[in-house]
Amino acid sequence: MPSSTFNSEPRAVPGGPWRATWLAALAFAITVTGALELVSRARGQRPSVVDDPVSWAVVRRTVDDDPGVVAFIGASRMALGYSATAFAAAAPGLRGVQLAIDGASPFGVLEDLANDPRFRGLVVMDMIEWEVGVSDTFNDARLYVQRARALWRAPGALVNRTLAGLAQSELAVLALGGRHVLTSWLGGGRWPAPSWVAADRERISRADYGLAEPAALRRKRDNRLATIPADTPAPQAWLAIIERDVEPLFQRIRGHGGDVAVIHMPLSGRLAEVFDAKYPRGRYWDVFAAQSAAHVMHFRDIPAMAQLTCPDEMHLDQTDQAAFTRALVDAMRERHLLRTP
Repeated sequence: MPSSTFNSEPRAVPGGPWRATWLAALAFAITVTGALELVSRARGQRPSVVDDPVSWAVVRRTVDDDPGVVAFIGASRMALGYSATAFAAAAPGLRGVQLAIDGASPFGVLEDLANDPRFRGLVVMDMIEWEVGVSDTFNDARLYVQRARALWRAPGALVNRTLAGLAQSELAVLALGGRHVLTSWLGGGRWPAPSWVAADRERISRADYGLAEPAALRRKRDNRLATIPADTPAPQAWLAIIERDVEPLFQRIRGHGGDVAVIHMPLSGRLAEVFDAKYPRGRYWDVFAAQSAAHVMHFRDIPAMAQLTCPDEMHLDQTDQAAFTRALVDAMRERHLLRTP
């Protein structure tokens, strides 16, 4: 008696023009994707490659044993400030590498490079006062560093990231996210606003703040102001943390043939005023610069940088990336930091 759950009788495959069906489905998918792409680009969206630990790891593994490499590290400020094109033109013979991580302090990446005796290049680190002494600040980049150290163990993830990156670098609609597009298309709602930040496959990001709504920028500014601690560490305590946790990393990098430059990147508006009040330069940054083993710079001391304005008070627009990068190269050249192998 046949089981009520399993049936051993072979099932007949339905007949029909399956080839034509698949071709029709493919043509429909291409047509829909093309239409969504046209709408996305018409509304200002640019292709953007998603950044993740695998993408970072691929770039990180290219910096070892190259004395001509200049590794740019930091958070979103450096990610949106550095121009690879401008650096290549201003510093021929050197190779700039973008290792900044959005939302992460630079100290975890600095530690990784300091612990790597094969790194003999120049580190250019974006640092801001409020990052010093924050709990777990060295762990922000942990997933990225771990992936770089074990990239060879994840060939599947590498292939997936490569294929996804190829698609994302060509299709603007992918930067909007499928859920947002479907909600707008099927629900009759407003089409998703374009993202004002876009990145390429080399992890070079560009911010077009002309796409941002002024109200959104004000909200971001207010949120940042709200995250600044009410009680900042006293100058001596702040400097002691750097001396204990950061300076040994500078020394270690210099010990195996590298060097370190630290840059305080531009701030504007109300955010700059608050930083000036909470971290007076004469008691914090300038003392750090005077006693550090690194080459420490402040944007206000570099005329071409000091005149730049941040649309959201903390990040540079893509129209200022080249000017910032050229000014940074000139400042480092004045300090004899750029050495051509």
